[in-house]
Amino acid sequence: MEQTEIKALLEKYWQAVTTVEEERLLAEYFRQPVIAADLEPMRGLFEWREEEAGLRPGADFDSRMLRRIGEMEGLRSLGPGGRVMRGLSVRFAAAAAVILCLGIGLLIPMISPGPGVLGSRASAEKKRMIEKDTYTDPNQALAAVRQALLVASVRINEGNRIAQNK
Repeated sequence: MEQTEIKALLEKYWQAVTTVEEERLLAEYFRQPVIAADLEPMRGLFEWREEEAGLRPGADFDSRMLRRIGEMEGLRSLGPGGRVMRGLSVRFAAAAAVILCLGIGLLIPMISPGPGVLGSRASAEKKRMIEKDTYTDPNQALAAVRQALLVASVRINEGNRIAQNK
């Protein structure tokens, strides 16, 4: 196979649009003892793929997996609606949901145009207020942002500490 064909196949491979047959051709090319020097660094990738394809689970795989599933079942508890949930992950999920709701609640007024968008005085005044800078000094603005991030960090760490203690 010519270098231009190999490079074209490699380009397709990196874009994840190759067929199984094209990937087989690439693997065959990289199995050759001598390949182009600029393609030599990729030889290891194709060797690794072939090694991984040859791996098979051991004879005790099924019994080990069933034992681990049984152990995990012992760690679970039933949550609302009879669904299986884990204690700590439920707390993190609840915290993430609260943060997401707050974020969306704060974001919606900023991006929604609101009533009377088509030329009303109220929307023009609102637009002027939004466009007005709060700070004239960039250092003051940076300090305010740092303070806000510090407060958020302290609150998040406090929430994590509370979640870990329960």
